[in-house]
Amino acid sequence: MRIMIQKIILSLFILFSFHCTAQTMKTVTKLEIAHQDCLDTGIGMKNCSITYYYQSDSLLNLAYKNLRLKLSSQEKSKLRTEQLGWLKKRDQYFRKVYIDTKKEGYFEEGSSDFDMVIFDLKADYVFVRVKELIKRI
Repeated sequence: MRIMIQKIILSLFILFSFHCTAQTMKTVTKLEIAHQDCLDTGIGMKNCSITYYYQSDSLLNLAYKNLRLKLSSQEKSKLRTEQLGWLKKRDQYFRKVYIDTKKEGYFEEGSSDFDMVIFDLKADYVFVRVKELIKRI
C-alpha cells in the first residue's frame, strides 16, 4: 500500500511538473525512467505498468490540449480529425496486442505478467503519439 501511495504522489508530481514546464521531452524521459525503476524492484510490476499507461494517457490529453491552444480554428479542426483517426488506429492496435500476446502463449491470459505486457505495449504506443504532439507545440 505504501509503495502505491508513493507511486501516486510521484505521478501527480510528474504530471504537475509536466504541465508547468510546457511539456518537455525531459518529462517523458523521466516517466520512462521512473517506470523502469519501478519494474526493476520486481514488486507490483503489473501496477507499475498500469500506472505508466495511465500516465501516458494523461500526457496525451495534456499535449493535445496544449497544442490546440496554439492553433487557428482551421488547424484545430485538422488536428481533431487527425486525432480521431489516431484513436481508431490505437484501438485496433490495442486489440491486436491483446490477441498477439494471447497467441504467443508466454503468459497465461489474465495473469499479472500478461496484463503487465499488455499495459506496457499500450503505454509505449501512446507515448509515441505524445512525443509527436510535443514536437509540434
